[in-house]
Amino acid sequence: MKRSIIALIVISGLLVCCKDSQEHEILELMTEIRTSFKNGNDSACLAQIDTLRSRFPKAIEERKEALILYQDAALRQSQKALARVDSLLEIEKERFAELEKFVMERKAQGEATAEELTSLTLQRIHRDSLQTQFDVLCSKIRYIRKRQEQIMENR
Repeated sequence: MKRSIIALIVISGLLVCCKDSQEHEILELMTEIRTSFKNGNDSACLAQIDTLRSRFPKAIEERKEALILYQDAALRQSQKALARVDSLLEIEKERFAELEKFVMERKAQGEATAEELTSLTLQRIHRDSLQTQFDVLCSKIRYIRKRQEQIMENR
């Protein structure tokens, strides 16, 4: 009987110690998440939040805070990518228009080569690819903002 009580006390002590250790890990991870977010390191912030989600699924309050940071970091990351893609898309549209004008003039005269037509097709594919990226990023930003509004309404 004495051994059972002692074993129970030891196990209880270990559980309390493990819980304190786990809470300490959660607090450290949340500090890292906040620091990464404040420093604008969105990729690291998102990765650390994913770690929090997978390692500590029962840390509800911390995960709620992390969700807000996750959305803000993803939004900021998407906005940066959108600005980059928008600039590239504008340049690509201008290049395509110039190349298309040149190739179509040569085609009308019957002088367009296969290389010129292939080049025009590849340029069109590249332009369309950038346009698709632009559209996807715009949709992602709209979705994140919509989810943020829903969260704010539910508070």
